[in-house]
Amino acid sequence: MPCITRLGEVGLSRARRLAQGQSIKIHLFAALPVQVDGEPWFQQPCTLAISHNGQAFMLKRAAEEPLGHAAIITDVLENAETNHVISAVQKRALLQEMALRLT
Repeated sequence: MPCITRLGEVGLSRARRLAQGQSIKIHLFAALPVQVDGEPWFQQPCTLAISHNGQAFMLKRAAEEPLGHAAIITDVLENAETNHVISAVQKRALLQEMALRLT
């Protein structure tokens, strides 16, 4: 039977960000269990390289707006990028500006 641990039991319910970066290397000097995105495995000693691959901007509904406007805006921008009306950089800039104005 698998052991299920709640985040509060291991002290992660109040996690703090210690650092951030474009790329991070973690040197493991001993084997240990690892879990990323829900897929656990037993990792042998190695160097794990983690790199930044982009950022998703989230839209938040303003109190006076009906539910669904953020989803419609995101869908319109995704469609515009898919149809080469705007670039990925332009879509990201528009999403960031809208996220700032909707908060």
